[in-house]
Amino acid sequence: MVELISEAEMPSRPVDRAEMVSASGVEREAVAEPVEELGLPQPLPVQQQADGMVAATDFYAASILNDPANSEVRENFPLLADQEQIIQICNIEALEQLREAGLGEPPDALVGYAFGAIEVSGLDLVADGGAFRSAGQWHHIRYRCAVAPDIRSVAAFEYALGELVPESEWEAHFLNATDE
Repeated sequence: MVELISEAEMPSRPVDRAEMVSASGVEREAVAEPVEELGLPQPLPVQQQADGMVAATDFYAASILNDPANSEVRENFPLLADQEQIIQICNIEALEQLREAGLGEPPDALVGYAFGAIEVSGLDLVADGGAFRSAGQWHHIRYRCAVAPDIRSVAAFEYALGELVPESEWEAHFLNATDE
């Protein structure tokens, strides 16, 4: 049995101001933590930017690359040109940020250049015309990524989700329903 309660009825604990300031010193909006007794999922720590971007506070690409299950990817990674390594590590981060955000069915594909070129400048990547596939549907996404100097981890990442991509546009942008 599930009982729905309003947001006003939702219990929360007081939030300490020190918890609202990130490592970069930027104050983030307070998010009431769900009460574990109600069995609600724990929200991801995020910072909403003025431009609609969500700044990640945790990064996952390095641990994915270091996972023993991904040893073939890790061994072949240095064979890519530096710019391609930056693109790949940022795409890994983008997919994992979307999975961790818990927006429904996890994404299974990402095309950073579907609606515009990916721009790489030094260790920074900007993909303002990306798309990701989740539950067989494509969605617009834009993301920015800063890679560590060793190109094995992400130092900063932010993204903004866009609208559903109409199926009539998939073929023109090389987006497919499945990997088959």
